[in-house]
Amino acid sequence: MQEKPGLNLNFLDRLVLGISKGDLNLAFSSEMTSDSKILINRDIITRAKKAMPYLIYDENPYTVITKDGKIVWILDAYTVSSSYPFSQYTTIEHDGYTEDINYIRNSVKVIIDSYDGTMDFYITDRTDPIAMAYRNIYKGLFKDLDEEIPEDISSHFKYPEFIYNVQAEVLKVYHNTRPDVIYRGDDLWDIAKSSVTRNTNTTGTYMEPYYTMVKTKNGEQLGLVQVYTPDQRQNIISYLVGSNENGKNVLRLYKFSADSNIVGPMQLDKQIEEDTTISSELDALNVTGTKLTKQMIIVPINNTLLYVEPVYQTMLNESDVPLLKKVIVASGNKVAIGDTLVEAIQNLLSRYAGNIEVEETEDMEGLVEAIIRANQNLTQSNDNNDWEMMGSDLARLQELINQLEQVKEQEEQKQKEDNLTNNQANTIDENQINSLENESNVVNNIVVNE
Repeated sequence: MQEKPGLNLNFLDRLVLGISKGDLNLAFSSEMTSDSKILINRDIITRAKKAMPYLIYDENPYTVITKDGKIVWILDAYTVSSSYPFSQYTTIEHDGYTEDINYIRNSVKVIIDSYDGTMDFYITDRTDPIAMAYRNIYKGLFKDLDEEIPEDISSHFKYPEFIYNVQAEVLKVYHNTRPDVIYRGDDLWDIAKSSVTRNTNTTGTYMEPYYTMVKTKNGEQLGLVQVYTPDQRQNIISYLVGSNENGKNVLRLYKFSADSNIVGPMQLDKQIEEDTTISSELDALNVTGTKLTKQMIIVPINNTLLYVEPVYQTMLNESDVPLLKKVIVASGNKVAIGDTLVEAIQNLLSRYAGNIEVEETEDMEGLVEAIIRANQNLTQSNDNNDWEMMGSDLARLQELINQLEQVKEQEEQKQKEDNLTNNQANTIDENQINSLENESNVVNNIVVNE
């Protein structure tokens, strides 16, 4: 049953409460009367668990101001199961332990008054059989189905990060729903990585999802964003936007073409390190006794990605608080730096912007491995007399061979350029030789005369 907002206290109640809390002033204080009330469980998540312990509650509730000026807490709740048929398992962490599940929905929202602790449980997804079963069991807990959450509250809903992380992880494999592709693992993605320190390393750190204002064909709205790269590669292939529209969670996946070669965070960090203008400004901040940190976010704007990387400086011997010192922005094939976001964007649109050279992210070894897998798939299709898959596998094999030829040509051209540079460095023309001989004669004459 729903917990009462407050308890009326007589002397015996106050005495028991004072003993349990270790404070007898609660029992003998003259300011306590029979009309006094007390909230025992003041933590909103604890209150919700006391009322309905069979749901998983989000650890990041947020507040909203209603049209009446009240402050209310919004707490997302989830139904989960590990027995849903024909579903992929994944692991979640909650309440200090891990659990394997294959079903999760954000079907319940709890609206909690921040003043008196009153809780209202709403079912926001009536197609969830688990939530509807709980409603039938605990009839006095949930609001009537025909009672909607007030618009001045629902308009401030945001996509919960807890369930978003679960969905983003599953989509690394299941973004492509073709059974043969899933079975073979031919189209796997990975979460994009970026460097969070001054010196770019080769491994990077997985990017965390982040809230930002996104502008797409569906309008401008607050969205939770995660970026994907193809498995074992660094270029961006897709990004996932989670938003709340009219009180409903909406998940949209935006995918680039396979040959678009959109620069990834690790590639951009490498370009930033090689840009002399940007690198010199960062070197000026990276002095003894300081630490530079950065965190890249990628903002979708229509069909364009805007990369924003704030750079923070921490004085190790003075304070642990990082201070914003620079902002690096990039879009398309341009990159720039400024003291603020506005200045950085202005520089990006001016002649002060640097160029980004997008390199081919496939290497010889990776392509050879992909060709071997494609040939094995073709053999399997041939053995199964699956003519449709044979055609698809042949096309894939030919595509990989073409890519291998292009990479081989690029490496050969680069090798020729390197050899030419080395030859020029080791070659001394006749004029230089004559000059050196003349200087040698002069030195000899001086030595003889002395």
